[in-house]
Amino acid sequence: MPIEPKNFKVTNAIGSTDNFAGAEVQFFHITIVQSDSSVLDLRAELDFNETMHNLIRTIMERGTILYQRIDNAATGRIDVSMERSGWTAATLQTAIRAMGDTVGVNSKSVSLSVVSLTELKLDNS
Repeated sequence: MPIEPKNFKVTNAIGSTDNFAGAEVQFFHITIVQSDSSVLDLRAELDFNETMHNLIRTIMERGTILYQRIDNAATGRIDVSMERSGWTAATLQTAIRAMGDTVGVNSKSVSLSVVSLTELKLDNS
């Protein structure tokens, strides 16, 4: 017979992420936007010292990336989950934008990028 926990609360709030495993985790939605207001197709920027390599190095300055997802489309979208993050959406956005207009060996712009703090979603949106 299974043991039933007494006073077990399933969640603290609907619509927010509950963590049962350990350290607090934050989820960031990042859209890489270039200085001409177009999004950067990140699928072509994955090699050493290209845009994604430099972006990940910047993000990891203040925490550990647990998971990342680069959208398989020309959307400029990256979703990152971080443990023990020292970022807020605003400070991460400022740091990414400060990387400027000549990021990596292909000199790509990230100067208008947008970052928001999100919750865990296990779908393709």
